[in-house]
Amino acid sequence: MMIRPAKHLDLNTCVLRTASIMLSKLQSVRVCTYTDLRASLSVLGEDADVAFVHAIHLLFLLGRIDYHAQTDSFEYINSGKML
Repeated sequence: MMIRPAKHLDLNTCVLRTASIMLSKLQSVRVCTYTDLRASLSVLGEDADVAFVHAIHLLFLLGRIDYHAQTDSFEYINSGKML
């Protein structure tokens, strides 16, 4: 399944905004549990649940986060250069 933008795309709950909120949370705390990271999206309402997994995938593919299974947490990876 591929997510494509449409003219009725809600910019407040899109994957890019969701990922940016998660990235700013991770930049400030460096390591965040799964539940705390998901709770940080409460400002987006119920629609955040749909975009959460896709935003995690986006940040992982961009090399900005790493997942630690033992602690069920995400770690911010500072690449040292602007993307």
